[in-house]
Amino acid sequence: MVVAISELFDFLDRSRTQSIERYEMASPDFGVLRRNLRQIIVSLRESGDPQGVDISDGLRTLLSEWLTVPAKFDETTLEAMSDLMGQREAVRKRWGADVGALFDDGLRAMENLASTGNPVRTQVADIIRSLRATGVDFKIYCHVRARQHFNSLFDDGSGAPLADGLFVHSIRDYRELAPFDALLKVGPLRAYGWGSAPDALINAPRFARLEQVVWSGSRDEPDFGYDPVLVGYNSDHRPTDAIAKTGSKFNWVSRTTHYGEDPDAVHQNIPDELELFRQIIKGGEARAATLIQIDDDHVIFYPQYAQVLSFDPDPNAHQPIGSRIPGHTLTEGMFLIKPSISNVNFGGLHADGRYSNLWKPRLESEIASDMFDLVRRLKESGIALVSLRSLVHHWSRPPSTVIHAPQEKKHFKLLLEVLGLGDEAVLAPNGTVLPLWQLAWEEIRRSRGEAIQTGFLEREILDEELTGMLIRLLPDIRGKLQTTAGFRVNVPASSGMSGDFLFLRVCSMEKGFKVPEAKLKLVQDIGMADRWRE
Repeated sequence: MVVAISELFDFLDRSRTQSIERYEMASPDFGVLRRNLRQIIVSLRESGDPQGVDISDGLRTLLSEWLTVPAKFDETTLEAMSDLMGQREAVRKRWGADVGALFDDGLRAMENLASTGNPVRTQVADIIRSLRATGVDFKIYCHVRARQHFNSLFDDGSGAPLADGLFVHSIRDYRELAPFDALLKVGPLRAYGWGSAPDALINAPRFARLEQVVWSGSRDEPDFGYDPVLVGYNSDHRPTDAIAKTGSKFNWVSRTTHYGEDPDAVHQNIPDELELFRQIIKGGEARAATLIQIDDDHVIFYPQYAQVLSFDPDPNAHQPIGSRIPGHTLTEGMFLIKPSISNVNFGGLHADGRYSNLWKPRLESEIASDMFDLVRRLKESGIALVSLRSLVHHWSRPPSTVIHAPQEKKHFKLLLEVLGLGDEAVLAPNGTVLPLWQLAWEEIRRSRGEAIQTGFLEREILDEELTGMLIRLLPDIRGKLQTTAGFRVNVPASSGMSGDFLFLRVCSMEKGFKVPEAKLKLVQDIGMADRWRE
């Protein structure tokens, strides 16, 4: 929807003062939980142990999410903690008495929270009921994956379900909004990473009041909303007498209300975990990256300002095939192009699941036979992942654009070993006999668009020959645009090369990630994305 500039001017003239109602929530149990998890996260990360680092990343993801969404604390949150760390006695044996004691106390705190409820969630539900009762035109700002926590607020029948039109997920969504009364936001105001939101919420408001619910100790970024065009910042760096490009003045007035108690708060001793975790990530060998979501389950990370080979389906596009920058010239609705080209025919590994057809039926059989025992054996083998049960179900799904499988090679090999296929050998396309897990892993990598070292190459900017080939293939490419998912276009046999081009639709994009070099430009399960969120 296009909003008339005159409508925005009229709104700013009517709303000379904007307000922030900030609700800071505290809980003794959540205080224990966050403090103990924070110490475990730092200890395991500093241990240098690969499994410990994996667990640390998983716990950091859990705590970061709980700090920025109205999560429901129940058996599933307890299960998520145990999925990562294991049983209490096993934790003591593996990581020592100190970590074991922290984990025990953390579990007890979560058990208490599961009984008493999440005060942030309660406050958010109360605010929504109040806004509805008074007829206020309001919106909710959150990330797409956080929406489930809001949608479940009234599952108990205490209120009507939240309509789709209430949610705002991106700057693009925000710019299309007509002025409204109030915006609800959970978590601190941050430009990047967990709970992030666009600066335009402050420096280009389309609402009169911000309802912000945060845990105590979660601090807004000091320069959130800063714009060189705006002047008159107060000591909190909030625009107080700012002058926008339009010349319209608006003031921000903030009021904070405290609920509950946290023993740490007495000594002003609550650190900002989100900032702490951001510094931890910055200290590692990772690059700033932009997330591109390609379907409901998968994403790809590209370095900031990377030139990405892509296709613009607009029939009026001046340059349908070209290299574009994510978030700038590469926009939602376009397609990424992942070339897999070779001058040798290896028999063609495709995402039709030639080798996955050998291990997925065994996985399905194990799930049907005894899911609990399967998950137990996977944990004992060394697969420490959040929500392992749901991941196992995900891995059992039939191939689509990609082959659903563990993200890490080591985890995939362990999975096949647990399934009793670790020593299985099969005939490869070139006539040699190789382990099933190795061929199946190459097939998975191929389906994700990863460069296979034996002959395949993956590159961002194709040479003139391949660019010309794509331009000549435009009629074939446009003929496949009806699909909502990705598609492949084969390389013409007359080119003297074999392979194909994988086209992946850009569903959405997001900045604010620090991603290891080895994980860039590859198709990843969307669940992995939160591990690298700043």
